Amino acid sequence: MSRRPGQWRERIRLMAQKFREKGAISPESAMTSQQLGLPPRFEEAMKQRLGQTGIFVEVGGKYYLNEQRFREFEQRQMLGWARNSEMSSTRRNMSAVRIARMVLGILILSLILVNFLSGRILLVWIAIAVLIVVWICLSVLQIYYIANAGRTRQTWAGTEYPNVTIASNTSTPSVPA
Repeated sequence: MSRRPGQWRERIRLMAQKFREKGAISPESAMTSQQLGLPPRFEEAMKQRLGQTGIFVEVGGKYYLNEQRFREFEQRQMLGWARNSEMSSTRRNMSAVRIARMVLGILILSLILVNFLSGRILLVWIAIAVLIVVWICLSVLQIYYIANAGRTRQTWAGTEYPNVTIASNTSTPSVPA
């Protein structure tokens, strides 16, 4: 339907509004896409991602809005917004760690080069050793951030559509009773 996620969400909200206005909110009041005034690509989208959400349900060539699924969709959008702001914070932290590692690496290499050229002073070697330990700690912190980001994605991926199960041969969602 749409390539941008925000636009896709907005289109779902607009379609849900059309379903409500026309009264297609139960299997008994289901209507065709033409009666609902939906775009021609709606039926194609129902066979793909849109149908998998369970928000709009097909019954014998007619469609209705599943209010419960739509509420769940709205809640997921709010949770997704919170998750995105959390991920932005993690990305900022990750960028700071990367920049610190890079600057520290350049500083270590510079000190090694200066120490070789200036007569190999013991105090500079101690400073280099301390900086290498700090660099290793930053590397471990970066690995922690990467591992945590992967865990967060897996957790959220498992809750994308918790009540929708897809039959193996079709793309029509099975709605639990």
